[in-house]
Amino acid sequence: MGFGFGQRRGGQLPAELTSFVGRADELAQVRAAFAYARLVTLVGPGGVGKSRTALRAAAGLGERFPDGVWLAELSALRDPELIPATLAAVLELPEQPGMAPLDAVVAHLQGRRLLIVLDTCEHLVDACAMLSDILLREAADVCVLATSRQPLDVPGEHCCPVAPLAPDDAVELFAQRAAGVVPGFTAHDGNRGQLLALAHRLDCIPLALELAAVRLRAVSMEELVARLDDRFQVLTGGRRTALSRHQTLRTAIDWSHELCTPAERLLWARLSVFAGSFELGAAEQVCGDGELPVGEVLGQLIGLVDKSVVQRLGESGNRYRLLDTLREYGAEMLGVVEADGGAALRARHFAYYRDLGRRFEEGFFGPGQPELHRTVRAESADLRAALEYAYETEGRAPEGLHLAARLWPHWRAFGALSEGGYWVEKGLGLVPDDCSARAWGLLVRGAFAVWTADLTTAVEQMDLARECAARAGDEDVEQFADAYASGLAGLCGDETGLDRLADVRRRMAERDSLLGLVVMGSEAALLRAVLGDTEGALELCAEGLELLEGTGERQIYGSTLTTQGLVLWLVGEREAGVASLCRGLEAASEVDEILVAAMCCHGLAWASARAGRHTRAAWLLGYAENARRLSGDPIAMLPSLMEQQEAARKSAREALGDKQFDRWHAVGARLSGRQVLEAVRADADTPGGPAAQRGSGRRAAGDVLTRREREVAVLVAQGLSNREIAERLVISKRTADAHVEHILAKLGVGSRTEIAGASEVAAEIAEIAGAAVEGRGCGAAG
Repeated sequence: MGFGFGQRRGGQLPAELTSFVGRADELAQVRAAFAYARLVTLVGPGGVGKSRTALRAAAGLGERFPDGVWLAELSALRDPELIPATLAAVLELPEQPGMAPLDAVVAHLQGRRLLIVLDTCEHLVDACAMLSDILLREAADVCVLATSRQPLDVPGEHCCPVAPLAPDDAVELFAQRAAGVVPGFTAHDGNRGQLLALAHRLDCIPLALELAAVRLRAVSMEELVARLDDRFQVLTGGRRTALSRHQTLRTAIDWSHELCTPAERLLWARLSVFAGSFELGAAEQVCGDGELPVGEVLGQLIGLVDKSVVQRLGESGNRYRLLDTLREYGAEMLGVVEADGGAALRARHFAYYRDLGRRFEEGFFGPGQPELHRTVRAESADLRAALEYAYETEGRAPEGLHLAARLWPHWRAFGALSEGGYWVEKGLGLVPDDCSARAWGLLVRGAFAVWTADLTTAVEQMDLARECAARAGDEDVEQFADAYASGLAGLCGDETGLDRLADVRRRMAERDSLLGLVVMGSEAALLRAVLGDTEGALELCAEGLELLEGTGERQIYGSTLTTQGLVLWLVGEREAGVASLCRGLEAASEVDEILVAAMCCHGLAWASARAGRHTRAAWLLGYAENARRLSGDPIAMLPSLMEQQEAARKSAREALGDKQFDRWHAVGARLSGRQVLEAVRADADTPGGPAAQRGSGRRAAGDVLTRREREVAVLVAQGLSNREIAERLVISKRTADAHVEHILAKLGVGSRTEIAGASEVAAEIAEIAGAAVEGRGCGAAG
């Protein structure tokens, strides 16, 4: 099964960074419930461990879902209208022209057997309930595992309550976390009574136990129990009456808050402004000021990590997060510690993410473009929060609209035109007067319509953008809109359209507008190819590639290479065409642009079918046709390309037979863009693709894991630490360390979190490569 490999959508299950304790009954209940229910909701109070239990349960259900387990984390999402787009992103679905994200999700899920984990639904419970109800009714083989503080109340829902831990498990959890604070700490007969008393006082709530364990840095076990007992007696008026679980957790958090220094408390409150995870640099710039100097933020952040208030993500990462419950607590404290209620803090937060959008725009033509794409994706929750702030704050709407518009390359590569359109549309409604921000918003709305084949809307919006830009004095937007309008006119039969487009590009060249030249060059090349001017299309591609060569830009470069490859194939220069498509796939994969990758795979499938490599053609067609079905049909604009498509499909099906063709087509349909790239690289006989181009990047099938390494990889994916793996396999920890290092190197991944997905990819790619080797001998497979 697949875990939704690839960070671009965030659908993979994260590796467990700390040990998992107890919950055998809950896990068994979830497994049993899916035998007769398709929606299972884990319900319980904050801090009780719903998310952790759901992830462990989902990992154990993989064999039931051949199309994967996909995680949608909703805690950072605030707008219920974005839930369908968020799930579409998790599932790696690009845009469907004229189709709402929810409809695209349903279309994609029909016929698939997979599990969707909706984590943290309580603040969006109505929208999550509606989504779940639709999925259950319209995608018969899809199941949903949700976590919430209250049931979704959907027909057919089975609720599994997640209660506090059993006393023995609570003691074990506390002991394990305490051992991380006090090396060598264990539960034994001498302290078990104290541990049980402590667990009882904390209602066996996991978060409360973990927060209490941190105090062992400062006090002994005996003093910890005594102090905790005193605190609870004070809160209950000296009576032994049990507090409610909500009060218990709140008391534990209060206690952790008192453990913090004043500066740590201030930082805790300020960090609550982040909707998702954050980098150290963001924390410094947003949370630092005269009261908490920027240079002191790191020290206070380390203190909060040590006290288990802030989590550090990954073993060597520079990202952090607050648990939702602790974020809520910090947000409550913000109004107490900040005289302005946090207004200045929120303004700094917006400024940081506005500047991130500016850095993304300014660094677009450079070697750092792929990393900028990854950064923007990692910060998507806070970019949403920044846009919400701008649209809700008087005088900020134009800045918000400009931010949403300048992120157009992100929305396109991420396959999130619906979400991008949502923010642009919302901003245009708030910025009715002519200005540069409105002009850019209209232009981007028109470009989105072009990319989703809504030509009527595209023509209308380009005219509006051109007029608004002229009145606002924004020559960049005016030229872009003029170029698009001219091209659209040509597509609609106006013979002067292409000449007008060429004239606009000449004016762009006079102004040294590199962005305009390469974007409109790539768009114009495809347009000329559609209209039959293949020579002109190839000239525009060559010009664009020359302009981009050496800049480090990959997104438009990949798109231009793909257009070039398809046109070369049409004019009979097939080896050159396939070489361009291979290069285009490499470039597209660097920024995870799935639509460009799909178009590349169409051409590579045709080449494979022509060479008699039919298995290869089948899985390439599977990937490309699945993406095309959900993202529009650029291939359909060229009837000659559709002829190639049908010929390749017919050839592969006749050679393989219906059963094998359908099997390999389904394998391709389940792959992500990066997995396809790995598969193409692993299949070393790519027609027309230079071996030097295939030798870079991750190694997969060529470096198959040994039997022992596969055992270790499975345990890593289950969340076990190296020490726990050593104990399980009866090997030394040093040997376990070495195995994990070898696995990371062989799979070409940088963290333990990626091992589960990469192992799946390696296995599937190995199968693809093996089929290719076996098939060449008889000519039946590729």
